[in-house]
Amino acid sequence: MARISQETIDRIRNTADILDVISQYVNLKKRGRNFFGLCPFHDERTPSFSVAPDKEIYHCFGCGAGGSVFNFIMEHENLTFVEAVQQLGTHYGIEVVLSGDSGSKQLFTQLYELHEIAAAVYTKNLFSAKGKAALNYLLERGLTEDTLKEFKVGFAPDSWEFLTKRIKGKGYSRESVDKSGLFGKGKQGVVDRFRSRIMFPIMNRSGKVIAFGGRVFESEDPAKYMNSPETPLYRKSEVFYGYHKTAPAMRRAGSAILVEGYMDFLQLVQAGIENVLAVSGTAFTTRHAVQIGKITQKVYLAYDGDEAGQKAALRAGYALLQNGIAALIVQVPEGLDPDDWVQKKGVDIVRTGIENAVPLLNYHLEITAAIDLPAVERSNLVKEILEEIASIRDGIIRDDLLQTLANKLNINEREMVKQFRNAVSRKRRPSQLQESKPAAPTLFITVVQKAQVEIISALLTSFRDVKELVQNNIDLISEPLLNKTARLLLEHGSGSTAAVLEEFRDKSERETIARILMNGHNVNDPQILVQECLQTLKTQPVREKIQQTRLKIRELEAAGKDTSAVILEVGQLREQLRLQTENDQ
Repeated sequence: MARISQETIDRIRNTADILDVISQYVNLKKRGRNFFGLCPFHDERTPSFSVAPDKEIYHCFGCGAGGSVFNFIMEHENLTFVEAVQQLGTHYGIEVVLSGDSGSKQLFTQLYELHEIAAAVYTKNLFSAKGKAALNYLLERGLTEDTLKEFKVGFAPDSWEFLTKRIKGKGYSRESVDKSGLFGKGKQGVVDRFRSRIMFPIMNRSGKVIAFGGRVFESEDPAKYMNSPETPLYRKSEVFYGYHKTAPAMRRAGSAILVEGYMDFLQLVQAGIENVLAVSGTAFTTRHAVQIGKITQKVYLAYDGDEAGQKAALRAGYALLQNGIAALIVQVPEGLDPDDWVQKKGVDIVRTGIENAVPLLNYHLEITAAIDLPAVERSNLVKEILEEIASIRDGIIRDDLLQTLANKLNINEREMVKQFRNAVSRKRRPSQLQESKPAAPTLFITVVQKAQVEIISALLTSFRDVKELVQNNIDLISEPLLNKTARLLLEHGSGSTAAVLEEFRDKSERETIARILMNGHNVNDPQILVQECLQTLKTQPVREKIQQTRLKIRELEAAGKDTSAVILEVGQLREQLRLQTENDQ
């Protein structure tokens, strides 16, 4: 099994600021000492995901997820601990040396490697003699070589084994090859999936290639685009093309510009409009909206200027509104897509078009010429729009849309409310993405358990003051999970909270401890607090035994039996309790 030295792990953890790392995935806002945002591990609308920079840990009070910066990368990117350390080491320029027998490479490692190999050979091929026609096509479309190289655009030739040859004999398992989405099965065995296509690598938020979009450029193939199927690395409904490059720009701008195609994305970014996203191989979904909501609350939809583009923009816009995100429609000229628009009209015209974007409902009424429709058609349109509004949970957004609809179409307010109630009753919400239910955490609710948690908290916040006291009484912490935590804190020190969490490889245990460590609080006199807690740990079992014995006396009395022996036992327990209390004073 591959291992990394503790020195290297500590160095990377200390270098990789957890706030900086998680901010690449979650839009965080400061609240008190910590930072909060929408959890990337479950769907929610109220931020419950917290990052504590001083403790170098994160915890979600909704689903329970928690841990160090390594745990975050492991869970978000489906990596092992070693792979997460390697990824952060690479990002921060720290060499990671593996020791021990790594054995066979794990599935996710192999999948990432296969995609990196594919991206490299496709890009190299585009800039070779074999890719000249494809390269000329892209250059004629207005893209520069710098843009193509920055986004690793490539070319898959008309060959069944162009990529297959390059991975043979390199130790990749059949499972990895089959699950990569890069290959198919032919009469002679494994063959390339992508042939005669310009290749657009799709990357995850860390910039790792996880899939491809392949575009024909000179054949009559009716399938203009062929995209990777869903794989262990790639979920179409959660991934955007270009996110890894443009997320910082979206945060700075406070908005995102959503386009449909890879070429649209590349043209806008090349023209200097950087806060752009493109959907990846599928129509826009509610899950896409949830992902966007974690980075911005305003989206400009710049879809193709034809009827199909208009309908797609409306569907995406209502999905955004249903997730509390403002949706504005950029009116791309009829017959053009954003790619053509930039080339033919120039970036200044496009910027003006974005600035003049129209709120979704206004656009919907405008393109349907709603005000001029006959009564029956207008009524049907209103019902259609109300069905969409009925799915919006935010009451303020809903009321604003209803008021706009009534004003624009001169509808009586009372009638509008009636129609809306009918729409709500018809609407079937189960098809909507529901918020995930929080995981049931391990609870420490007894007096003894709570005292042990308080000792952990004191170790965390007042380590020097209570270290010796806890060390001398460590065996009194009887809960195995809490005892392990206390011992780790004593070993690592309170400044290594993240290192403590990394010792818990069991996810549920780590999340339980993350919640305790995140809730650590300062007290005026930590030594007195710990002494009181230790007193509780010593005396509470005796108190509980006294209580149980008293109940036994009542049972014996009710049955008419002799109670003298049990009464004597109570007296002995009381004396034991008195002596314990005196010894600790």
